Amino acid sequence: MAHVTRLPALISLQHVTFQFANGGTLLDDLNLSIDHTPTGIVGRNGSGKSLLAQLIAGVLAPSSGAITRSASVAFVPQNVVVTPGASVADLTGSAPALEALQRMAAGAARVDDLELIDDRWDLAERLRTALDEAGLASLTLESPADQLSGGQLARVALISAFLTTPELLVLDEPTNHLDSSGRAWLLQALGQWRGGLVVVSHDRALLNTLARIIELSPLGPKVYGGNYEAYRRQRDIEQHAAIAALDHSRLERTRERRRLQKDHDTLQRKAARAHKHAQSANVDRFTQARWKSTAREVVSSVRSDQHARKQQLDHQVRQAHERVAQQPPTLLALPDSAVPKGRLVLKLVDVCLPSLDTPALTLSLMGPARVAVQGPNGCGKSTLLKVLAGQWQPVSGECRVPLPAACIDQHLGFLDEQRSVIEHLNLLDTPLVEGELRTRLALLQLDAVRVTQPVAQLSGGERLKAAMAIAMWRDVPAQLLLLDEPTNHLDLASVIAFEQALQGFAGAMVVVSHDQAFIQAIGPTHHLSWTPSGWRLQTA
Repeated sequence: MAHVTRLPALISLQHVTFQFANGGTLLDDLNLSIDHTPTGIVGRNGSGKSLLAQLIAGVLAPSSGAITRSASVAFVPQNVVVTPGASVADLTGSAPALEALQRMAAGAARVDDLELIDDRWDLAERLRTALDEAGLASLTLESPADQLSGGQLARVALISAFLTTPELLVLDEPTNHLDSSGRAWLLQALGQWRGGLVVVSHDRALLNTLARIIELSPLGPKVYGGNYEAYRRQRDIEQHAAIAALDHSRLERTRERRRLQKDHDTLQRKAARAHKHAQSANVDRFTQARWKSTAREVVSSVRSDQHARKQQLDHQVRQAHERVAQQPPTLLALPDSAVPKGRLVLKLVDVCLPSLDTPALTLSLMGPARVAVQGPNGCGKSTLLKVLAGQWQPVSGECRVPLPAACIDQHLGFLDEQRSVIEHLNLLDTPLVEGELRTRLALLQLDAVRVTQPVAQLSGGERLKAAMAIAMWRDVPAQLLLLDEPTNHLDLASVIAFEQALQGFAGAMVVVSHDQAFIQAIGPTHHLSWTPSGWRLQTA
């Protein structure tokens, strides 16, 4: 028999349950073991992926159950919070040690400086090298953190985690804000990582570099060996089998119900004949009553058995149905959004974008057009969308967008966190009646509870779906979609559904995304790329 080597567990979760303050339970009786195998966590929005990552990392404590840790952990969240006045050094958590090193060099050391420095005498050099390798050569350790782009913040946070050299690295959607070069840097860094690794992600390229996938679903976690493609193949096989089992259980229920009905009808006829015989038989009244009672008892017993059998068949069908994955949601349903061929979509003449020292931009697009905007972090892609949406004014030049537009920025800044989805839509005078609204929102997997909760209580993916609904189902339907990293907070099933929905969208689009699979799927007509000498528009 071949010897199987079991890797030691770094983190063990035993019967872990997490409940929110309102009593809602997301993870229930969870048992899971994390070792050195590079692991991805996938699942639908709201299934608890980020929550599980925080439990593994020790950021959150379970409501019940036990979590055993035998490893040091570094955690990088989806969104990095910047304290006002913080520097890059503060963001990496190395500022106290760097200040101690400076005091040592100046001959003004304090009592605790050696403890602060520990064995990190080359910390400044290591940070400088790490920033350069991550494509952040323009940054210094004193650079203000609040002036960094989302991609720059993400890279600095990742650098901080790498430099702490933990035994387990836990990353929550690490590629969300990274450009193409940033993603390449991260993949290379993770390829060289020798510690344990847990990644929550919908990035197919990243998931394909991992050796194990954990899928969260209403049935609990399920572990698959292999990368994302292997997981999908196994998942597809299981789904085909589950659908076949569901079809079989439904067919068995139909056949059995027909047989039970036939047996019931036969028994009823026999019972009627027995009753009639008891009535006409030459026996005393006591015997007649006993015969009738016996007939009723037999019928009642058979009916009870048949009812139990029907319940058993229904239960089998429900169980089979639970093993069939939910269908992906429909993300768009737009009336009258078509842009006629030759209709002006947008026009920019000598536009200088605010807060950016880049050459003026001039371009004109006729509909229907699908523009993929690409360039490194900090080059002004998000700024360009804000100018097109009318949220920001250009420093100079003319910007004209004659179509009704909907802008979904990567931070979903237009959402009022304290209002529900229904409240947002009612404030925007949606033409849809509430019943139709709730039906469409249900297709986005935003059920009756979620659509009446404050937006702040929704998961990242649910918030994006809510933002899309709010932007698209207002009083005037959008004919131009301005999308800034729209897949950042979507689960993989929703990303695929989103791609399919946008493929059928008859309006115009300007999309900022670093997800090449997503860009390819929506079929751009043009590419608008940033270069050091200015923006360049090319036909796809």
